[in-house]
Amino acid sequence: MSMASVWLSVFVSWIYITALLKAAQALICGEVNTSASMVAVGSSITASCLINNECPLTKGKEFRVEWKINNHLVPTNLTYLERNGTYAAFIPNILGTSAEITCGICVETNCQIVGGSIIEVKHPPPIPKNLSCVMTFSPGGMLCKWDPGQETADNSTIYTLHTSISSPNRTTSKRYVLPTGVHFFHIPRLEFGLTSKMEIYVEVSNVFWRISSARLLLVPMESAKYGPPDFQRIEPYELGCVKYIWSLPASQSWVKLTFDVELSLKEVDNKLATELVFPISSRSNSEIKVCKLLHWTNYSIKMRVRYFSEWSEWSNPKEDTTITTAPSGYLDAWLKVPDDDGDDIAQLYWKPSQHFRANGRIKSYTVESKEPKQILCDTRENHCSFNLRKWTRRIYLTASNTDGSSTPTEIKVFGKKGLEPVSNISVHPQSESSVLIVWKSLVSSRVVGYVLEWRSLSKTHADQLFFTLLNKNQSSTVVTGLEPYKPYEISIYPKYVDGIGRCLTVIAYSKEKAPTVAPELMFGENHHSTHVHLLWDEIPLEQRNGIIRGYTIYVWDERNNIQILRTKTTDILVRHLQPLSRYNALISVHTLGGSLNGSVVIFKTEQFGGVEIVIFVIPVCFGFSLLILIAAFACLNKHERLKLCLWPIIPDPANSSIRRWTTTESLQGMPPFKEDKDPVMVYLSHFSLLDLTDKELCNSDYVKENLWLNDSGTHDEGHNLFQTMQENTNTVPYATVLFSAPYENQTASPPVYLRSDSTQPLLGVEDPDSPPPYENMSGRVSVANFFTKIPKESTGNEAFWEEFPMLRSLENSNTDHI
Repeated sequence: MSMASVWLSVFVSWIYITALLKAAQALICGEVNTSASMVAVGSSITASCLINNECPLTKGKEFRVEWKINNHLVPTNLTYLERNGTYAAFIPNILGTSAEITCGICVETNCQIVGGSIIEVKHPPPIPKNLSCVMTFSPGGMLCKWDPGQETADNSTIYTLHTSISSPNRTTSKRYVLPTGVHFFHIPRLEFGLTSKMEIYVEVSNVFWRISSARLLLVPMESAKYGPPDFQRIEPYELGCVKYIWSLPASQSWVKLTFDVELSLKEVDNKLATELVFPISSRSNSEIKVCKLLHWTNYSIKMRVRYFSEWSEWSNPKEDTTITTAPSGYLDAWLKVPDDDGDDIAQLYWKPSQHFRANGRIKSYTVESKEPKQILCDTRENHCSFNLRKWTRRIYLTASNTDGSSTPTEIKVFGKKGLEPVSNISVHPQSESSVLIVWKSLVSSRVVGYVLEWRSLSKTHADQLFFTLLNKNQSSTVVTGLEPYKPYEISIYPKYVDGIGRCLTVIAYSKEKAPTVAPELMFGENHHSTHVHLLWDEIPLEQRNGIIRGYTIYVWDERNNIQILRTKTTDILVRHLQPLSRYNALISVHTLGGSLNGSVVIFKTEQFGGVEIVIFVIPVCFGFSLLILIAAFACLNKHERLKLCLWPIIPDPANSSIRRWTTTESLQGMPPFKEDKDPVMVYLSHFSLLDLTDKELCNSDYVKENLWLNDSGTHDEGHNLFQTMQENTNTVPYATVLFSAPYENQTASPPVYLRSDSTQPLLGVEDPDSPPPYENMSGRVSVANFFTKIPKESTGNEAFWEEFPMLRSLENSNTDHI
C-alpha cells in the first residue's frame, strides 16, 4: 500500500470520528417534547426543548435556540423561553399527513440539531354518496349500497349503517358496523315492515372525525325491484284485439298490488314497423286487452312492471298473430310484355305495397282479364307468365286468403313498347348489402314514372326478380338486400303515358374483391419463332367476385428481360421474341377489389421455318429483279446517249464524206442541241483537226466556251458574223473538225482557229467559185460543226476538188460513220 493511500484512510477515519463525537454531543444536549403525538389536520400544537447545562455546545458560549417544522423555520414570535433551560414553540396550524418538529442550538452562524419529534396528522374521511336501498325477494331483505368516495389507507376509518323504522306504536333504531373496505349491507327481512317508513344513512368515523351521508326515506314495498313478469296466456278475441294474462315471478307471486304495466308490440315480419307501447295499470294474474292492431299480423310482445320504484326488466318476448280477415289495399305490379307482334307471352311480377295488408295467410293470387272474361293465372308465387292477346288493354290482380279476397288491382297493358330509354345509369356501392342507383331523368311530359328491377345472376337465385316503382321526379334510389361479391343485373324502364320505354341495364356488385380463380394460359395456332398467340377462357361468373377490369400478361426470358402487356380481351399476341428461346408467362386478372395471379406457364419459340424463309426471300428477290428491270429499261430507252458517252461517234475523214455530214443519219446519237437556230451558209476555206478526250467530248460546254466563244463573244454575234461573211465574199471563215480516238497518239494537235480576217485566197489563185459554200447547222454546237455541201448549179465542175487536196481525201461515197 502506498503512503498516499495510508494518509487518505487516516483522513476519512478522522472525519467519521469527528461526526460521531458531534452527534454524541448533540444527544446529551437537548430533548424535545410535544403536547400530542397525533393531531387533526389544521390543529395547533406546543413543543418544548430542554437544554442540558452540561451541553458542550452551549457551555461558556452565547447561543440561541432555532425551531423548524418539516425543515421550515418557525417564526421567532412563536418561540419563547418557558423557564430556565427550557425553550418552547407554538405551532398554530399543522397541515399535510405528518409533521417533523426539530430543535437546534446556534452559536453565531453554526447551528446543530439537538432534538426532534414526529407528529401524525389525521384527515377527515370522504362523505359517503349515492346511498340506495332496494327490497329484494330472493333472498328477502333490504340491500343498501353507497359510494365511499376516495378512500385513504387509514385503518382507523369505520363505516356504520344506521336504520330507523317508524311504526304506529314506536320507532326502532339499529346500527350495523361494517368491516373495513365493505360498502354495502343486506338488512334481514325480519328487521323491517313491508309498509313501514324507514330512515337509512351511513356514518363514517376515525379518531377525530365522524361524518354521515344524506338520509334516505323509503317504504320497503315501494322500493322493491320486481322481476320480469310472465305471460300466462295470449288470446286474439276480436278483429285487431288481443287479450293477455300475466303474473309476477314465483318468488313474488304473494305480492298483491296494482302495478304500472308497459306492453311493447312490434311486427315480426316488418323491420320498418315502429314499436307500439301501451301503458296500463293492472294487478297480477289479471287480464290486459290491447286493440287497434292489424289483422293477421304476427306481433312480438314483451312486458315490464313497477310499483313506485324503478321498472323491472323486460320479460322474454312472446309471438302471436291477430285474427285474420280478407286482404285489404292494393298490390304493386310490374307487367313485362315483349315487343313481338301478335299474341305475346307476358310476365307479371307483384309485391305488397305500403298500404296492402294480407290480414291472413295468402292462399293464392289470381290474374284475370274482363274482356274476354278469362283467368290468366292462379298461383301462390309473386309472379306468373301467361298469353296476352293483343287487344287486351287491362288485367286485374287479386290476393285471397281463407276469409276473402282483396279489391282487384288494375294493371294497364300499354300498347306502345320500345320507346326512348333513359340516357345513362351508374351504380355506387353504399355498403356490403346496398348500392345507390343514379340515372338521368328524361325531360318529357309524357313520362309518368320509372320501374327499377334487379335480379341475381348467380345460379342459385337466377329465377328471383325484384322491382320497385318510382315517380317521375326521382333520379336515384338505394337498393338493399344484396349479397357482397355477387353479380346483379340492374335495369331501369321509363314509363310513358301510352307505353313502356326500352330498358338500360348494367352489371353491379355491392362489394368487390379479387377473383376466386385466375385464368389458365393456353397457346393458339399462331405460334412462330418471333411471336406467340396466348389465349384463355373467361372466369365463371360466380367466381369473378367483381367486374373484370382487364388482364396483365408478364412474359420474361431466362435473362429476366420482361414484357408487360395489358388487354381487356381474352387473347393477345406477344411479339418481339427470340427464336429457339425459352420463355415464362404469367397472367393476372384485375377487379376493383383486387388482383389474382395465375400459374406460370413455360414455352419455347421455334426456329425459322420454310414459310418464314420464303416470306423473307421472295420480297428480296422481287425487289432485286425489279431494280434490274428498271436499269435495263433505262439503258434501252437511253442507249444512244449511253453509247455516245461510252463510245462517242467521231467522223473519220478517211472513211467519211464531209459532204454528207449534215444528213439526218449523221445527227443520230449526238447530244441534243440546247438551242436551234436557222442554218447559216458559210464558205469553208480551211479547217483544222482537234483531238479531245472522251470526257471533253461528252461535255458540250467545253467546245462552246473554248472554241466558238473565244473570239466571237455571244452566239448571236457569231451568227451575225457568219451572215456578214456571206454578204462579203472577201472574208473567208475557218471551220474546225474535232476528233478523239483516231488522233489520240499524235504528238501535237493542230492549232484551233475559229475564223480568219484574211482576204487572201488559200491557194493564191482567186477563184470566185472557191471555196464551195457550206451550211452551218447550229451556232451552239458543242462537239463539232457539220457542213453540208451545197450542190453547184453546174454539174461539170470536177476540177474544183483538185484545188483542195485535203478535202479531196475526205470524200467518200460511203456515208456510214465510224
